[in-house]
Amino acid sequence: MELRHLHAFVAVAEERSFSRAATRLRVAQSAVSRTVQALERELGLPLFERSRHYVELTKTGHATLDTARAALAAAEAVRDAAREPCPAACPQPSTIPL
Repeated sequence: MELRHLHAFVAVAEERSFSRAATRLRVAQSAVSRTVQALERELGLPLFERSRHYVELTKTGHATLDTARAALAAAEAVRDAAREPCPAACPQPSTIPL
């Protein structure tokens, strides 16, 4: 599972549209569709009910959405922490003789 899978899933869930999710993510609609399908294959369950006129979350999609959002927030927190300078109390890296 990759973060891009979760980004696509959350975008489609929030936009209720693959095409609007694609616009939001600045990618082609077919890329969003393939990415969500890859996530569904990995999970072994559908996340969306699809028709020509609507996209709705399945029970699995509803159960998964908050956790996907939390995972994306955690990944963003890791990025933020990595960008912050280490305070003076930070342990210094140790060297290991080879």
